[in-house]
Amino acid sequence: MRTNTFFTVIMMVLFSLSTQSQISLSYEAGFNVGMASFQTDYGERGDFQSGFSGNMGVSTSASFYINFFGKDGLWNERAEWISSHMKVKAEVSYMQAKLEHFGKYIETETSDAEELKAMHGTSSVINTGAILEYHFMDIYYFNVNRNQTLDPYIGIGALATFSKPTFEYDLGDYEANPSILLPPYQNAIYTDNETTGSLAFSAGTRIKATEKSDIVIDSRWQYFFSNKIDALDPDISANKFNDWAYSLTVGYVFYLN
Repeated sequence: MRTNTFFTVIMMVLFSLSTQSQISLSYEAGFNVGMASFQTDYGERGDFQSGFSGNMGVSTSASFYINFFGKDGLWNERAEWISSHMKVKAEVSYMQAKLEHFGKYIETETSDAEELKAMHGTSSVINTGAILEYHFMDIYYFNVNRNQTLDPYIGIGALATFSKPTFEYDLGDYEANPSILLPPYQNAIYTDNETTGSLAFSAGTRIKATEKSDIVIDSRWQYFFSNKIDALDPDISANKFNDWAYSLTVGYVFYLN
C-alpha cells in the first residue's frame, strides 16, 4: 500500500507538469557498487558489530535518471524550481550479506551462547523502484558547467523488495527437530522467498567527472516492510522492529542526451 502511494504521488507530479507545457526531458544512466550492512534479528540491538561492521556484505545497482529539462535548458518557467532541483531515479539493486550473531549474549560460556553461535545465514535482496531526489544545487547548471564540481542531494523512494534468505544450524537438523533450537527460534525460521516493499532514504553528492559524466557517492537507509529478510522472526521482547539495511556506494553516471 505505501509503495503504491509513493508511485501515485510521482505520477501526479509528472501529470501536473505535463498539463502546464509540453514535456522536454533528459536522461542519465549509471551504476553503483559498495557495501551493505544489515540490521536484523541476528545480534544485539545497539552493538556495533551486530548493526554495522559484522553483518556486512555487498551492494550493487543500475540506475536510470529522468531530468525535467531538455538539452536546450529548462522547459517550463512556471515549473522552474522542480526542473532545477528534482529528478526521478529508477533503479534495480542487489544486496547480499552473511549473517551471524554478535554481542554480549554470545560472549559467555553458556549453552545458550553456543546455540546462538551455531546460527548462520545469508540475506540476498533484489530491489526495484523509484526514488525522488532533491538536489541543493541547480541541476541544469551543474550538468553544463564544469566549474561547479559538487551537487549534494537527498532522496526518498519506494521499492519492491524480493529476498531469499538462508539459514544453517551447526548443532543438528532443526527442520526435523525444531526443539534443538532455543525456544524463541523454534518455528520462527522462514527461508521461503519473500516479496515485500521498502522505504529508502538517501543522501549523497555528485562530483563532476567529465562534461558528460559524474561520480556519485550515495548513502542509504532502507527500511523493509517485513521482519523475515534474514529468515528469523523470533518471539522475543527485543524484536520490536522490521529488518533494515544501510548501504554506502560509489558510482558513475553518464548523460544520455
